[in-house]
Amino acid sequence: MSMTTGLRNHAVPLTLNPALDGLRAVAAGLVVLTHAAFLTGFGATGGLIGRLWARGDFGVGIFFALSGFLLHRGLVSKDAKGSLDVLGYGLRRAARVLPAYWVALAAVVVFANPPWRDWVLHAALLQIYVSDAWISAFGQSWSLATEISFYAVLPLVVIALRPLRRRHPALPLVVLVVTALVTTLFAGLGAGEVFGEDLQFHMWLHARAPQFLAGMICAEALSVPTSSVSRRLEAWGADSVMCLAVAGAAYLLGTTTIAGALTVDTASASELIGRTALCTLVSFALLLPLTHGGASAYRAALSHATVRWLGRVSYGVFLWHLPVFTALYAVTGVALFSGGVVPLLAVGLPTTLLLAVMSHQWLEVPASALVGRFLGRQRDRERRQHQQPDRRLDR
Repeated sequence: MSMTTGLRNHAVPLTLNPALDGLRAVAAGLVVLTHAAFLTGFGATGGLIGRLWARGDFGVGIFFALSGFLLHRGLVSKDAKGSLDVLGYGLRRAARVLPAYWVALAAVVVFANPPWRDWVLHAALLQIYVSDAWISAFGQSWSLATEISFYAVLPLVVIALRPLRRRHPALPLVVLVVTALVTTLFAGLGAGEVFGEDLQFHMWLHARAPQFLAGMICAEALSVPTSSVSRRLEAWGADSVMCLAVAGAAYLLGTTTIAGALTVDTASASELIGRTALCTLVSFALLLPLTHGGASAYRAALSHATVRWLGRVSYGVFLWHLPVFTALYAVTGVALFSGGVVPLLAVGLPTTLLLAVMSHQWLEVPASALVGRFLGRQRDRERRQHQQPDRRLDR
């Protein structure tokens, strides 16, 4: 399903950026810390350190920004070459996400035995669209439902930006910046939601769009390096110390009342908007030096082989850490919101890493390779068909 765009003169070369793997590891680490702080009660009793851990839910925003950057950059590049293969894109995304997700969900279903309606909704990644479809041992999966909705919308966005790109190459970047600012206000639509009773609109794509857009802006800016916005981003990105200071300050503010409670308590519109803005700023400030900056200690740290390895298995860490933590509570009989955070991590993290490595090696890599071979054969078949002479011309 290729779509010719007429933008062949604006192809965007893609290069490997190993530090992005490291940033993915940071995001996964934050998500692990926030659930450890929540389950043990450390977020409420651990003072500033506890609050910093509890605000690790900002790691989800970093994941979203990474998806926005990598996927938008890839699709814009293909669109510029007239080879936007929506079917292939969808199959690759499905292979990357679904097999490992379904296996982890199956394990949770076997041991937690949730109502059939809940696990069916989770299997279809529709749980965020029903008010009370929640499996506590797999609660982190809400973000995958949001991620899938982004996967579905992104090709439409790329196609919708074509006329603007033809009119002026920098127009899509301006539109994305304005959209990020406007959609930050959409987070306020989730004000007053009661967890477990109301639809959680703050989990839907419209409320999480700013984080995806932060990554898309970084990607779009690389295709128009001479625009004023791109030059400004390049200047900011070149100062990694400033970017890290901004990210740290925004993260710290996220632990205050500006961003509302550090739990699932009801939040006001201003708190949700503040939380969204701060999460987006953290995600943007951590990503920008890696997409627009040069060599730095920050980039070098995230490019370290061990950190990159953690980033490569981070999806499995994301999937398995909460089921593992919950199982440890069930096996030991320790009451929720008690127990030590150190013992939980000491046992839970190695177990999670083992399962993550198995998931990566046995599910994620083979599934992606299988789809890659399938799409490769499809391309070869189409190429042979195009090269085959039309026999009717010989008649």
